[in-house]
Amino acid sequence: MKKKIRVLVPTFILETLERDCEFFGLTKEKLCNEIFLKFSLKFRSRYQDDMMFENKEYLQFTLNKANQRYYTDLLKELPENNDSEIIREIFSTYSVLVSFLREIYLFREKIIFLYSALKEYRVLKLDTSHGVVEGRITRIYRCNENNYLKIDIEEQSYYVGQIRVIS
Repeated sequence: MKKKIRVLVPTFILETLERDCEFFGLTKEKLCNEIFLKFSLKFRSRYQDDMMFENKEYLQFTLNKANQRYYTDLLKELPENNDSEIIREIFSTYSVLVSFLREIYLFREKIIFLYSALKEYRVLKLDTSHGVVEGRITRIYRCNENNYLKIDIEEQSYYVGQIRVIS
């Protein structure tokens, strides 16, 4: 049985999640599960206390099967915190980061692969919003307009979070 999560969070968090879902082309469920998994070890920062002035709304998502056991273990490790506080803090930690840092945490494996392909000057095949592209990465950088990561391939620019590596 899937575990539904419902927790009251500052609207800033929901706005950040909506923006990233749209930008990365992910469902809310997928993004929330990735954040839960990758930020749960970093959540003891108490950012939620700094957002006391924010309006609050409910964040609701379903934990995937892989995260359900991890969630149970996390709750056992932190008996002094209730589950809402834990989830709120995990998502607060994610939301306060700038765009490219959120992207680095979410897509770490892809970024490491792209960086090594850049260093080794390998030819890659990528699925982009403009179709399949083949070429060498000439640069990986932070876009000054929106702070997401971009790569240049054969004099074309693509956002890292919006591409899929084929080979």
